[in-house]
Parts: sequence; C-alpha cells; structure tokens
Amino acid sequence: MNSQVPSSSLAESRRNGAGAGRYTTRAVGRTDVGRQRTANEDAMLVDDELRLYLVCDGMGGHASGQVASELAVRTVAQALKSEDQLAGGEVHALVAALKAANRAVHERSQVDPACHNMGTTAVAVRVEDDLLHACHCGDSRLYLLRGGKLNQLTRDHSLVNLYKDKPELEGQMGPAASNVIVRAIGLEEDVEIDHRVVAIEDGDVYLLCCDGLTDLVEDWMIREILTSGETLEVMSENLVRAANVNGGTDNITVLLIGVETDQDAIEREIEAKEYPGTRPGF
Repeated sequence: MNSQVPSSSLAESRRNGAGAGRYTTRAVGRTDVGRQRTANEDAMLVDDELRLYLVCDGMGGHASGQVASELAVRTVAQALKSEDQLAGGEVHALVAALKAANRAVHERSQVDPACHNMGTTAVAVRVEDDLLHACHCGDSRLYLLRGGKLNQLTRDHSLVNLYKDKPELEGQMGPAASNVIVRAIGLEEDVEIDHRVVAIEDGDVYLLCCDGLTDLVEDWMIREILTSGETLEVMSENLVRAANVNGGTDNITVLLIGVETDQDAIEREIEAKEYPGTRPGF
C-alpha cells in the first residue's frame, strides 16, 4: 500500500491479473502542493494487493484537512483488509469502507477541538475481476477515457447541482458558489455514498482527481493529455503541470489507472474450454 501526501510525490503499482479476470491494471498517482498553498491536504492510495485506488481532498483548514484525508485513506484500507467485519447485506464492501471512514473522521472531529468541522471528499475505485466499482462523496471526480472519448463518471455533490435538481431551494438558500459542496466524508454522523459498477475494457484509462485539477484544467485539455500516447507517468505529470500553469491555486492530486488485456488469462480461458477435464496424455 502506498499512501501519498507530501508536497509532490508519485505512487505506482501494477496488477498481473492472474486469476483476476481478463485484464491487467496499472496505476500511477501523483500529488502536488500547488503554487499557492504551503501544505498538502490531499491524500491518495494506490494499493495493488486490494486493487484499490483512492483520492481524498481534505477540508477544514491547514491542519485538520490533512488529518481528515489521511484518516479517511487509512480507515478505508484497514476496513477492506478485514472485509469480514464490514456491514454485509446489499452494501458493497467499498461503500461500507467509506462509511467507516466517515464515522472515523466525524468522531475525531467531535473529540478534538483542533479538528472541529473537518471533512474530506473521496473518490475511490476497486477492481474486482473485470468490473470496476466506483464510489464517491463530494466533488472529487472519476473520469473514463474510452475510444478517445472522455466521460465524467461521477456527479459533484455541489450546491450548484443541488439547485439544478431542486431549483426551489435557491430562493430559500441564496446563490450558489461553484466550490460549495453539500456532501463529504466526516461532516455528519452518517453519509450517503454514490456507487456504480463499470465493466472494464482493453485500453481504458480511468482518472481519479480532486478539484485542484478540474477547477483549473477544462475537460477538453484533460482529454488532450490523456490521448497524447504518453505513458501514465508522463500523463500524470502533465496533468499536474497544466493545473500549476493555470495558477496552481489548490493542492493537485491525480491518479491514473490503465487497463490492458491479459494474454495469459485469455490463453488459460481458451485452454480450459478446450480441455475442461483431464488433458489427454496426463
């Protein structure tokens, strides 16, 4: 497991995919303090063993925002390592792990005066066989580049979007600032986590990122960078550079996951179909 929170850092992993579906995944994450902040309140997780990838953007001020994001990352990883202790039923393990993180952050904010009202956004994916489970809370985002097209797979839990869904609230609550979010990890005792499942395909590139990227780099530029043909390392560096060139007003964290067909897995699948029992000569 690699949890990264320094001013500028890189995390990388590769999953062989043997026994885990038809595809391999490779992940590269980069976090940067930006040009106007003195501390990095973002945290990210690249965990090859769990096939878990997570970006958190802490809120609540210099110290407590960093506490919230690091605590959330740590709690999610620990929860998924002891999955049998998570809530069962219809709730997916990743949803339950993020809810556990919510409880941990909220409880810390209640007992530590220095962490009062702290919270963190979260966007997380877990690859299971050939499916990608995606969860998010707040305005950190997940994008998918497939076939040259870039699609945002998450919808920000923002006041702007809340007004789009319920325009009558604007008259009661006043104009919405673009950076106001209405849902985050740790702000309340309980939280709703959005969860969706995506069937992965060969050539997919998934981008997890905080608003330090998306507030400064438009989607068309993100697509240009992700279709450049460069390596994941270079693309992650170029995304961070683009945000910094445009002002670097916030911490910037990007995490890229590339998907490739596992030829060994395909051959094993074909062989199993041709020789479902004991192979001749054995």
